[in-house]
Amino acid sequence: MTVLLCAAILSTVVSGSSSNDSALAPERETAALKREGLELAEALMKEFPDSEQPIVLLGNVCGRHGNTAKAIEFWNKALQLNPKLADVHNNIAWVAMGKGQYEDAITQWQKALDINPQAPGVHKNVALALMALGRHDEVIAELQEEIRISPQSSMGYFLLGQEYLQKKEYEEAKISYEKAISLQPNHTNAYYGLFTVCSRLKQPAEARRHMATFKRLKAEDMKILKDRNSAFDDLVSVRRSLAETYVEAQRLYQKRGNPQKAEELLERAIALNPENTDSLLELAALYLASKRIPEALQLSKRASEVEPNNSICHLNIGLCSAKLRRFAEAEQAFRKAIELTPDSSSGYRELALLYLRAGRRFPDARQLAEKALELEPIAVNYFVLSFARDRNGDSPGAISALKRAVELEPGNQLYRQTYERILQRK
Repeated sequence: MTVLLCAAILSTVVSGSSSNDSALAPERETAALKREGLELAEALMKEFPDSEQPIVLLGNVCGRHGNTAKAIEFWNKALQLNPKLADVHNNIAWVAMGKGQYEDAITQWQKALDINPQAPGVHKNVALALMALGRHDEVIAELQEEIRISPQSSMGYFLLGQEYLQKKEYEEAKISYEKAISLQPNHTNAYYGLFTVCSRLKQPAEARRHMATFKRLKAEDMKILKDRNSAFDDLVSVRRSLAETYVEAQRLYQKRGNPQKAEELLERAIALNPENTDSLLELAALYLASKRIPEALQLSKRASEVEPNNSICHLNIGLCSAKLRRFAEAEQAFRKAIELTPDSSSGYRELALLYLRAGRRFPDARQLAEKALELEPIAVNYFVLSFARDRNGDSPGAISALKRAVELEPGNQLYRQTYERILQRK
C-alpha cells in the first residue's frame, strides 16, 4: 500500500464517521496508522533486501506496537548482519528494563557505548538501571559522564540531584536541581527536590517557595491528567511513533541517492507530527542541499520554536541566513548556537567563516577559528583557521594549518587545491 493510499484511507476513516461513530474515530485512525507503519516497514524490506536497516525498522515498529518478542527477534537478526548497531542495543536494553532485567539492560547499553562512546542519553540510562539495583556508588560517575556529553540534559541534572540527596550531600543536590530547573523551568519534581534539600539545609524560606511552586505545577499536571482522553492520547502516541518510522525510512532513500523519495517521506512525517524536530531539520537539510534556502530557513525556524535550546536549529538558521546574505540574523543564530553548546566547535567555526566571507572582523574570526580547533582538531577546523590566518596576514601560519588539513583528509580536493595555490602564491 502506498503512502498516498494510506493517507486517503485515513481521510476516509475520519471524514466518513457519523456523529454516532465519532467516539470510535480515534481508535479507527490508530488502527489504520499502525497498519501504515507495518506496511511501510515491510515494503522497505522488499525494496532494500541487502540492508539491515529495514529489519531494524520493522523491529522498531513491532516494539512501538507492544510486540516486544517480535521486535527483539528482528533486532537480533539485524545484529547478525551488522553487530555495530548501537541504537539496536539501546532498544533491547529498554525492553530488558521494562521486564526488570536491569543487569541485562546495562550489558546492552555497554555494548552501545562500545560502539559509540559519545552517544547521548546512554549513560543516563545506565544510571537508571544502577539506581534500580541499588549500586549508588556507580550512579554519579555515569550521570557526570552523561552531562559531559549532553550539557543541556535537564533529566541528567535532576537524577544527579536525586543521587546526591540519597547520599545526603545536600549542597551538591541543590546545585543539581537548580541546574535542572534552569534547563527546564517547569520540572515539577526538581522543585520538590529543592524543597527537600532546603528543608535539610535549614533554609525554610526557600523551602516554602519551592514547595509553593511544586504544588502549582503539580496541580497543573493533575489537571492535564484529568482532562486526558486515553483514546486520543493513544492516537497522538501512534502518530508520533509513525512519524519516527518515516524519518528512519527516508534515511535509507537518502543513502541510496533518492532525495525526492526522502522528501516525500519527511513531508508525511511532518504531517503526522509537526513538532518532530528531526523531520523538520532533515527536510531543511534536503532543501538546503537543493538550494531551496528560504524554505530551509522557514523549517529551521519552526524547529527552533519547538526546541528553543536545540543548537542544531540555530546553526541551520545561521547557515541559511548566511546564504541569503542576512548577516545580522546569521551572526545572532551562530552566537546562540555557541551559547547553547559552548563545547562544540561548530558554532565557533561557522561564525568565523561568516566574518571571513563578509570581509570583516578578521581578528575575531581568527580567535573563533582557534577556539574551534582547540575543541576539535579536525580537518575542517584547520582549513578555517588557515583562511583566518591568511586574512590576518599570517601566511606561514595559514600554510601550516592548511598542510595539516590536507594530512588529515588527503582525499579532499578543495583542501589540496587551496594548499597548492597558496604555495604557488608564496
